Amino acid sequence: MDKQLNLKNIVLIGRTFDEYCRMFALDNDLLKSETILDVASGVSSFCAEANGKGYNVTASDKIYTSAPSEIEQKCASDLDAVIKQLPGVTDLYVWDYFKDIQSLKAQREKAYRSFIQYFKKHGKGRYVPVDYPAADFTHDQFNISLVSHFLFLYEDRLDYDFHRRTVLELLRITSKEIRIFPIVNLKGKRSSLVKPLMDDKDFEPFQISIKKVGYEFMKGANEMMVMMK
Repeated sequence: MDKQLNLKNIVLIGRTFDEYCRMFALDNDLLKSETILDVASGVSSFCAEANGKGYNVTASDKIYTSAPSEIEQKCASDLDAVIKQLPGVTDLYVWDYFKDIQSLKAQREKAYRSFIQYFKKHGKGRYVPVDYPAADFTHDQFNISLVSHFLFLYEDRLDYDFHRRTVLELLRITSKEIRIFPIVNLKGKRSSLVKPLMDDKDFEPFQISIKKVGYEFMKGANEMMVMMK
């Protein structure tokens, strides 16, 4: 049996602005000129940090109906559960961005604490409750949508129909492109849903490509899918 983290549910793990820039090949020129949606963003600090730098980012997740204290309790619990499992699966990861498990934990804690602080102040403005695949955003409301550690990764609990409907919804509310990272499952293998999605007739009008990025924590997870309108 292939090694993997044993996750009962989709976990609330926060990632930072720097990680997002690496995962999605973002630079200042793009960030300053585009309206960006962070999809199923959870407790990542990308939205908080990006808006603090003057960029225009909106975060979306179904957890944003919960109180900050409830979210903080949940993400702290999820992080502890993941950290406890890591010693048994360290060989599945590349330890250069994070030098060890403790530095990983510190970075993840920093991310969710930055999120909580900003969420308390700007919850209604920058954090929109969305239970994908359906969203209340308007047609082409955002230029670029980013999907981090949601689609493909959890292929064992989010089936192809869910992926298809979510991507179709993102194409409705996004005017330029969608970027999805990573395109592997929890075992670190390319998701079995990648090819069906790329071959789906519903997506024939769009340009779909796989691009390498300058970030790899889970071994083999160094590519994103880009869908351009």
